[in-house]
Amino acid sequence: LTEQNAFVTRLPDSGAYRFHHMMKTCAGRVFSRLSSETQRRTYDRYGAWYEQSGQYLQALAAYEQSGNPAGWLHVVAEDVGVQLASADPEDVLLGLAHCPDEALKAHPRALLVLMRRLFSWGKYGQMLALKELLLRAAAENNGLSDEDRGNLRGECDLILSFLSYNDIASMSALHRSACRQMTRPAVSIRTYGSFTFGSPSVLEMFHREAGALDEEVRQMNESMPYYYRVTQEHGAGAELVMEAEAAYLRGDLQKARLLGSRARYVAEEKNQAYIAQCVRHLFLRCALLQEDAQPLPESADARSALLHRRDAMLLLTFDSATAYACALLGLSERVPAPFLTHELNGVNILNPAKPMMQMIENQVYLSQGEWEKVAERSDSLLEICGKMHYALVALHLHIQAAAAYAALRSRAQAMTELNAALKLAVPDGIVLPFAENYRWIRDLLARIGELGAEAEARRRALLARLSRPQAASDLTDRELVIARLAANRATNREIAAQLYLTEGTVKQYINKIYAKLQIEGDTRTKRQHLAALFLPEKEKN
Repeated sequence: LTEQNAFVTRLPDSGAYRFHHMMKTCAGRVFSRLSSETQRRTYDRYGAWYEQSGQYLQALAAYEQSGNPAGWLHVVAEDVGVQLASADPEDVLLGLAHCPDEALKAHPRALLVLMRRLFSWGKYGQMLALKELLLRAAAENNGLSDEDRGNLRGECDLILSFLSYNDIASMSALHRSACRQMTRPAVSIRTYGSFTFGSPSVLEMFHREAGALDEEVRQMNESMPYYYRVTQEHGAGAELVMEAEAAYLRGDLQKARLLGSRARYVAEEKNQAYIAQCVRHLFLRCALLQEDAQPLPESADARSALLHRRDAMLLLTFDSATAYACALLGLSERVPAPFLTHELNGVNILNPAKPMMQMIENQVYLSQGEWEKVAERSDSLLEICGKMHYALVALHLHIQAAAAYAALRSRAQAMTELNAALKLAVPDGIVLPFAENYRWIRDLLARIGELGAEAEARRRALLARLSRPQAASDLTDRELVIARLAANRATNREIAAQLYLTEGTVKQYINKIYAKLQIEGDTRTKRQHLAALFLPEKEKN
C-alpha cells in the first residue's frame, strides 16, 4: 500500500506512518461529516491506542475529544505525571474541569498525580481542592479497607509535603507521617521521575538560607530514608549529590568528586536518571578546575541515549547542564537551545525549577556579552528567589549582575551586587561561584583586596592608638612600636633586625622613649617600668 504512495509513507525502524498534509486535510473533512457518536468512538480508539503505546499526552487529548473522563483519568494515573510534566498546564486544567466529582473520586490515584503536578505548576488552590476531594473519597468509599484509607491519607501527606518545598525539616515531618500510615509504596510517584523538578542541581533547590548550609546537608541526610521508604527510593543519591555540591562550592573538589562518584553509582543502580544528570552537572563544573576531571563531552550521543524515555523534562535537564558548562567556558556557540536562543518562555518548565533555569540563561547572556540584558533581569529574578527562598540561586544572580555592571562601567552598582553576593556566601564559606565568574569580576575582587588591605592597616593603626597608655600619648607611632617590642623583652639587636634599623638607631629611640616617659634607673629597672606601662598583667608574668 505504501511503497509507491506519495500520501502515506511508512517510517523506517518503526510501526508509524507519515501522512501528507493534503491527505490529513481531506481525511479531517471526511471525519467531520461523520456522526458525533462515530467520532466519539473513534477518539476513544485513538486514546486506547496511544495509551497502549505509552504516548500518554496524545491519549489525554484523544480522551478529551471523546468526552471520556474515566479514560482521561486512567491515563493520568498510568503516566504518573512524567509526560504530564511537559504538557501545557491549561490543557490539563481544561481536561480536569470536564471531569465530574464522582469520576474524580472514583480515581484517587489520578487525584494524587494531579495534586503533585498542580503544585509543580504553581496551582496551589486547585491542588488543595483536589486534596479535599481525595479525603472525601477515602471517607465515603465503603469498599475501601482501613489499610486502603491509611495508604491514601499517607500518600496525600507525601504530596502535601511539596507545599513546604526546600524546607527540609517541614517536608520530612510529612514524609514521616506518610511512613506511619502507608503499608505500600506511593502510586503517584515513579522512581524514574524527576526529583528536582528538572533542575540539574540538588543544592540550588534546597539551600534556602545563608549560614544554614551544614544544617541543611545534615537534615537532608537524616530525612531521605523516610522519603525513600514510601517512594521505592525515588531520587536515590540526592543527599550525596547535595553534600558533594556543598564541598564543591567550598573549593574541596576532591571530596566533591568522591561523593559525586558515589551518587552516580547509586543513581545508575536505582535507575535515577535525573540524579545522574545532577552528578553530570557537578562533574562538568569540576572540569574547570581539575585537569583529570571529566571534560565537556560531545553531548549528541549522550543526549540521544535519553530519547527513549519520552521525557522532555529530562532532556531539558541535560541541556541546562550543558548550557551552564558551555557558558562558563565561553563556548556560547555550543549552548543548546532553548538557552542559546533564549526561548525558555516557550518551554513548559516546572515552577520550582524556573529560578535556576533562568539563572543558567543569565550565564548564557554573560557569555554572549549581553550585559544590559543581565542587568535588566536582575531585580525581577532576585525577587522570585526571595519569595522561594533560593539563597544559592540568588548568590549566582548577584555575581552575574556584578559582572554585567562591571562590563557596563557602573563600578558602584557592580560593587553593591558583589557585596550582596559575599553576604550570602561568606557565612557558609562558599567560594566557587566567584571563581567560575572570575574573568568578569577579577577587577572587582582586586579592588576589594586593595580596600581590604587598606582597611586592615588602618584598623591596626587605630587599635594601636586606642590601646596606647595615656602616659605614652607623646610618643610617635615609630616610638610606640619600639616601646612595645622593648616591653616584650626584645633586645636592641632583635628590634633592629625586625624594623630594619641599626642597633645605634634603636638605642637612640629607646633613650628618647625613656626621656618622654620620665623613666629613670639602670637598664633593667627601665625595662621593668616599660613592661609595667605597656603589657597586661598576664603578659608581665
